[in-house]
Amino acid sequence: MQNNRAINPRVQRRFVAPCFYIVIVVILFGLFAFQLWVHATRTSATVFEPIHILAGYLHWCGDFGFNPQHPPLSKMLATAPLIGKDLVKPPWDCGSKITSNADSYFFGNLFLVRNGVDKLLIPARVLPTLMSLLLALLVFAAANEMFGRWAAVTALALLVFEPNLIAHGTLVTPDMPVAAGLFAAIYALYRYVKSPTIVRLLTSGLAVGLTLTVKHSGLLIVPIFVLLLLGETVLSPPSRHEQPRLVRQCLRQIAVCAAIFFIGFVLVWAVYGFRYYALPSATTNTISVENRLARSPFASVVGLINRSHFLPESYTYGLADALTSGRPNYIFDHFNPTGKWFYFPLAFVVKTSVALLVFLAIGLLTVKLYRERRREMVFLLLPAGVYFAVCLLSSFNNGVRHLLPVYPFFIITAAAGICFWSRKYQAVKYTVIALLLFHATATARAAPNYIAFANDFWGGTNNSYRIFRDSNVEAQQNLKLVAGYIAREDVRDCWFAAYGSADLARAYQPCSMMPTLLGFWYTVNVLEPVIEPVPPIIEGTVFLSVKVLPPSGGAEYLPIAQTTPLAQIGGSVFVYRGRFQVPLLAALSHTRRAQQLVRRERFEEAVADGRKAVELAPDDPRTHFWLGMALARAAQTDEARRELQTAIQIGQRRQEYLPSAGVARWRGDVDDFPGLRSGAQRELKRLE
Repeated sequence: MQNNRAINPRVQRRFVAPCFYIVIVVILFGLFAFQLWVHATRTSATVFEPIHILAGYLHWCGDFGFNPQHPPLSKMLATAPLIGKDLVKPPWDCGSKITSNADSYFFGNLFLVRNGVDKLLIPARVLPTLMSLLLALLVFAAANEMFGRWAAVTALALLVFEPNLIAHGTLVTPDMPVAAGLFAAIYALYRYVKSPTIVRLLTSGLAVGLTLTVKHSGLLIVPIFVLLLLGETVLSPPSRHEQPRLVRQCLRQIAVCAAIFFIGFVLVWAVYGFRYYALPSATTNTISVENRLARSPFASVVGLINRSHFLPESYTYGLADALTSGRPNYIFDHFNPTGKWFYFPLAFVVKTSVALLVFLAIGLLTVKLYRERRREMVFLLLPAGVYFAVCLLSSFNNGVRHLLPVYPFFIITAAAGICFWSRKYQAVKYTVIALLLFHATATARAAPNYIAFANDFWGGTNNSYRIFRDSNVEAQQNLKLVAGYIAREDVRDCWFAAYGSADLARAYQPCSMMPTLLGFWYTVNVLEPVIEPVPPIIEGTVFLSVKVLPPSGGAEYLPIAQTTPLAQIGGSVFVYRGRFQVPLLAALSHTRRAQQLVRRERFEEAVADGRKAVELAPDDPRTHFWLGMALARAAQTDEARRELQTAIQIGQRRQEYLPSAGVARWRGDVDDFPGLRSGAQRELKRLE
């Protein structure tokens, strides 16, 4: 007999609602994994990754003298899939020397090219991708525990479609690991103060250790933890008759801090194999921390750490490097020789999705959250506030990626605020859904160009270069897209001025390479074939990275850049077609070729290229400088002196209008006139 009893609607809702919720969560995690996979496979190796990949590979044999600027853990974990493979290694015994920054860059790129770029790159990108998925899981769990399940799914939706987290969530850099480690440590401490257990204490210590061993900015976890535990005491003070409890509480918080930091400290030493020296066979200091700290306000503190051997030598050097590094920048095409306090706030506003910006503003202004969820708001906003404030003081202005650790905290704050108002007003709920759908579609429109992403308030991804000329736009990530354009458009004759490694650019696409003031300067020494000079007139399709476009790039590309581009690839590469007269570009290609020939001790050929460069650009100090250097190596001393003096005189005459000519002002680059002048003066002194 058929049962005609209807299902109770209340029971039906009780069953369907959790299923619907689970389906949404699974779909969101799946979409995040899919976007990470697309970015990992469709983008080329960025300018930072070859160094980290080779460093991680060498760290496994105990060499911590390679790329000591960053702690080794994330690099080692990323390169774990490469261990045991038959690879072409660098031309020195592992751990036999301290590797210079230049050699790190040169041989990092060659390591990828000689072993097959994607053969190394894709496996190495698995670890950061897993760290991104772990971060998503932690954000979901934390939002659920702090504000409920709908705040959790809203936070997950914001995170899944946040372009910055997708962009840097697959790269072999320490940026995503430190974001995941910092958030994991704060969330673990939050759970511990709610319900103290030994397991939660150990989890906090391990998370702190992870944060400290992936990036030196992770050291900010120390003051953040102290402030959070101090806040626990201040926000829940005992009554006047319970003052002894206050003393016990303070002592307990000190003991908790000490236990957590001790675990993290042990983990740092464990990652370095409990060895102080950077090289496995060393018995004395191999890295000069004192030289790196010259004129630094932190010299005394870091110097004391170094002398006491409190931390491994390589770690201390990286800390010194982090505290003294600076980076000039272009903002709205205005050159700033040093970092600016407003750089990171501007980067955050430009690069962050519209939905997160709107929801975050609402969350920060929702007063009731501070009243009803005081502890939660402290654990979210204090870490983010401290980290953001330190970034404001930093002179290292080079990409929103350095702000990644604040995103998880801001995402949960935004989700909590908007869910509060959604429960209060039905209309807000539909607005939230609409804005989240816009959030997803905006990210889909940007794919796979997440690195160059700019939100719609600023004109979108293709206008990002109008605001920044750094890793916010161009990180060498679009070489695969350029190759795809060449194949799709059946391009035959092409030229490419690529930012970053010319070796990698050649590995990805077939165009003839043209010199760039930054990228080519770093790669010219390691190109295995001597480069072919660029002719004074070129014809065909030309690809220019935004890095070479004036004013941040050089005047040599003005004849091309002044024409209308056919297309823009990935937000960072412009496509031109036609016949272009480029005598200055041709001259600089001869100077680059002369540099290569000098390093190969083919001095007479180098002199010939230097003379050709001067013939093509007689009023440029760089051509005279490199001809002088070639003549000096060829033992033609008198003429070398004349050329070097001519380089100084022309440079002094042109110094006032060098900025408008677009000559590079990167610190340490000899294309900068002060650097060129000092180089010429050193060579003249040597020739005396």
